[in-house]
Amino acid sequence: MAIIRYQAPLLNLQHEINRMFEEFDRAMESEHPGSPHPGAGMFRPAVDVHEDADAYVVHVEVPGVPRENLDIAMHDGALLIRGRKESASQSGEARFRRVERSYGTFARALQLPRNVDPERISASLNDGVLEVRLPKHEELKPRRIAIGDTREAPSDAPAEAQAAQAEQAEANA
Repeated sequence: MAIIRYQAPLLNLQHEINRMFEEFDRAMESEHPGSPHPGAGMFRPAVDVHEDADAYVVHVEVPGVPRENLDIAMHDGALLIRGRKESASQSGEARFRRVERSYGTFARALQLPRNVDPERISASLNDGVLEVRLPKHEELKPRRIAIGDTREAPSDAPAEAQAAQAEQAEANA
């Protein structure tokens, strides 16, 4: 028997309303409001961010956006990614019958943690995916801290124990 998660009907409605408003906001962000170009202002690339021990890595889907139409900057602790996806040009008397692809300008801003080293940020574009690597400062990386036994004698005890072990080893040899 499959377990099905209960979701309130109004919650689904709320998600749909939020999605509609997000699409509307994207359309309004167009650099060319009221543009006769189909799909203008609807382009908003998907972004994934993950963290490993050494860096934060941002992947942005930008298919069809050439390298020269992308701009990456860091300002006030935020990573700013801007770009422009240009529409296909119509030739002669041809008219579009259907347009599903999105075009226009976009801007994404991601607030960065304090431990990012801005001097070592790098970016690459491969197969329509922009990768921005944000290395962490060396001194701010998480480190493990050993937990000592508070029942031990003051700091001389470990040195004394090591000396006693060394004497024992010499006596056994």
